[in-house]
Amino acid sequence: MEIDPNEPVFNKNVLEVLTIGNELCLLIDNLDKYDKPDALSILHRILPLLYLKASLLKHVPSSNPEASERFVTEEQYELVYQSLKKLLASEDTCFVIRKKEIAAKASLAELLTDIYQDIKDFVLLYQKPSFSAKENAINECISLFEKNWGPKLLATLQALHLIIYPASSKVFDHDDLG
Repeated sequence: MEIDPNEPVFNKNVLEVLTIGNELCLLIDNLDKYDKPDALSILHRILPLLYLKASLLKHVPSSNPEASERFVTEEQYELVYQSLKKLLASEDTCFVIRKKEIAAKASLAELLTDIYQDIKDFVLLYQKPSFSAKENAINECISLFEKNWGPKLLATLQALHLIIYPASSKVFDHDDLG
């Protein structure tokens, strides 16, 4: 398939999300090759890029909306989750905002696995040779970014920041803002 840069499925932003997403999946698929500080440092750097680039994606008209698939199985999800849980160990628990100012306990490993699942599905669907698959991969990525992995990525980033920079864990109050 020849790449036409004017084709919406080959837009620069799409290719950047694909590249960054693939790097994230490769890291998580190969966690056993990294020590904890290196893995967390890479995640801390790659996740903001993924968020930024995904926020720039635009929906594309889909010629065949049925050409959408999910690839990450429950077994794969569980293996990734257990791998991340092992890596994070005692630092797996974090807090996320569920509703205005109500924090809830969450598993950082689960948040990362949820992000991984959506991104891995995007990467694998986009790699299919049909334009329909690429169109649907982009549209599904945008939809899941807005309602699932985008908010989870932001919560993950905050938790990673607190792990990497423990001195920043001082909780600020409203007086600190003004």
